[in-house]
Amino acid sequence: MTTADDLLKSLIDNFTLDFATWLLNTPIQSVAPLNLELPAQPKTFVDRVFLVTTATQQEVNLHVEFQGRRSRVPVPERMLEYQTRFSQLSKTPTCSVVIYIGRWAGSKDDGHHQQTCPLTGLTILEWRYQVIRLWQLPAEQLLALKKIPLLALVGLTKIDKPEETIPDVVAKIRSLPELTSRQQLFTILISLTENEEIIAMIENLLEPEEELLIDTPFLRRMRDIGRREGRAEGRTEGRAEGRLEGEAQLLERQLRQRFGELPSWALSRLRQARPEQLEAWSLRVLDAPRLERVFEE
Repeated sequence: MTTADDLLKSLIDNFTLDFATWLLNTPIQSVAPLNLELPAQPKTFVDRVFLVTTATQQEVNLHVEFQGRRSRVPVPERMLEYQTRFSQLSKTPTCSVVIYIGRWAGSKDDGHHQQTCPLTGLTILEWRYQVIRLWQLPAEQLLALKKIPLLALVGLTKIDKPEETIPDVVAKIRSLPELTSRQQLFTILISLTENEEIIAMIENLLEPEEELLIDTPFLRRMRDIGRREGRAEGRTEGRAEGRLEGEAQLLERQLRQRFGELPSWALSRLRQARPEQLEAWSLRVLDAPRLERVFEE
């Protein structure tokens, strides 16, 4: 079944040079898919790994992950596993990027995580990755990059002035000489946009021949599925994330009342906690003789 996964996968696979230049913020000479066997983890979106050669002949692996509002395995844990696997499989340094899709997705993830020994205070493990929250990214920043394929993501960004931004986006996509590229970008742009008013604005700006390009039965079905999934995921995952955040905040208040000011390692555990972990920890708050016992596995 065609989903947002397929749309994002298609976009980055067909315009890898544009994505690599944006994410690494440096001129790129070439980009090639890299076949590395990654851990099989359930997730909302797929990973992409590329071997990138910069204009200065430096080679890096670029790992890109699109992530929705919810993940069965917390993103920091998954990224730690990925980075460990990369270091085992390739001597080339890896730059990892998580691109969060959907409002509030990744709101607690700054891409910097560590585990500290509660007794000595020493950091025993630390890992980092770049975080981009598309829902917080002003659409104007994508336009300023002058990378037309990236404009297919505009419907996922923060659009303050759609009456100015959307005509500009449509005009820039229309300027592409390749018919297939225009068709693909218009379709992805409409399919990934959740705001119905902005969708209508985009469709009203299309020329009659452009409407025909993206109005085949297959592409129409693709857009409809993308819209339905976006709305359903937003409702379900928004409620779930709201409940999880509320439970974590309540537990944090209880811990502060019992043990005083919380160390950074405890706050990090709370931010990354799964529902079953919060439940187990909340049962130990009253009886645990010290803070470390609350978080014991």
